[in-house]
Amino acid sequence: MLRAPHVIAAFLMIALSPAGLAQKSSGHMDLEDMSGVRAPRLAVFRVAISKTDAICPRQIGTFQIRPYGSVTDIVAFLPGGRDWKMEQLVIDDFTHRRQVETDSCRIDIDISEQQQRDGEWVPLLLPAADRPNAASDDRADKIDDSPPLLPAEREAYDRDSRARAHAGSLRQGVTGTLRNVMRFEGMQGCFEAVGTYQIDQGGVTLLFTPGLGGEFNRFFIERVEVDADHSTLYLSRGSCRVAFTIGASILREGSWVPLPIAPFNK
Repeated sequence: MLRAPHVIAAFLMIALSPAGLAQKSSGHMDLEDMSGVRAPRLAVFRVAISKTDAICPRQIGTFQIRPYGSVTDIVAFLPGGRDWKMEQLVIDDFTHRRQVETDSCRIDIDISEQQQRDGEWVPLLLPAADRPNAASDDRADKIDDSPPLLPAEREAYDRDSRARAHAGSLRQGVTGTLRNVMRFEGMQGCFEAVGTYQIDQGGVTLLFTPGLGGEFNRFFIERVEVDADHSTLYLSRGSCRVAFTIGASILREGSWVPLPIAPFNK
């Protein structure tokens, strides 16, 4: 007899492919099932790109998914890893794009959030001022609408600043970090997750530690092959899911040409 979590996972597998039969699911895992193991575990998920002679960017950082519609990305600038440039783009009303490139290779990670309503996955809009069709004066007047910090939060930031100021040789070779927040409207009660990502010559890797305590990193993840040049990693729990769609391209005769996703070898 199937246990309830397995039945739920089976339904999630079906629900996570709303684009229909054209998209092929190639793997899935429930991190909830990994959270009860006493020994430390590391869940690693990788999207590999085809081999190329082009020099692709190398980047490492962390990201955090928050309950009410934001994904925070923190990039570390490491020695020898700053031969790339990065842009945060908006490609439609629903999608943020992290674009990292060298002179000959580009990696795109498109990030979107969806909420399940009446059995359908509905994409969430970006804030009005971030959308491509926003009026130019709206963009110019855009301000940070984050609520003011509470005294305890301000104290925490002050402690953080003092800690980093006294890091000394602990920071040897690290040149800094860059933080970016991608927001979505209308999310109600998404899951919480924190993970590490790595971009390298072979593709993109996401790493999570299950069983952190509380509600962190308890989600279902599935990989969907969108087409020959793109794969999507869907992270979901309950009525919320976050999508990371990964693609690569190389510069050839003045034009960016898609680089196929590497085939999966069992």
